[in-house]
Amino acid sequence: MSLLNQQRVRVAATYAYGDPWSPATSKQFLAWTVFCPCCAFGSAFPTWLQAMAAGLLHAQLFHCRFCIDRQMPAGRDDVLGELYERCPACGPACEDCDGIAVYPANYDTPADLAADLETFKLAAVFCDGCHGVVAVIPLDPEVYA
Repeated sequence: MSLLNQQRVRVAATYAYGDPWSPATSKQFLAWTVFCPCCAFGSAFPTWLQAMAAGLLHAQLFHCRFCIDRQMPAGRDDVLGELYERCPACGPACEDCDGIAVYPANYDTPADLAADLETFKLAAVFCDGCHGVVAVIPLDPEVYA
């Protein structure tokens, strides 16, 4: 169950038309749908158990157990906050930084990160390949990072 929630595979009860055992009829019945928004997988099943089994099988076959949308938690920094890194099991590392770049979760754009780091007289060094933060350097020689 936690694997399905971690990968955001959704199982929901919906109503469908037609008999699940005979497509010739058009009566309404309760169906269980499985949907994965990251890869647009979706299907309907007549029972909850079948839907959960299909969702779990989809998550095991097509998604990594260690990450969420190809990002792994990488800890917490005092200045940057919660950090994520690319999952090494889901794809190759960045050729420019060799996979050492991190992605702060609290910032939507690099401009927001730069504005917040400027208050501490710090600047982020971004990777040219993956655009992650490789280092944080001081802007003022009196500030020690």
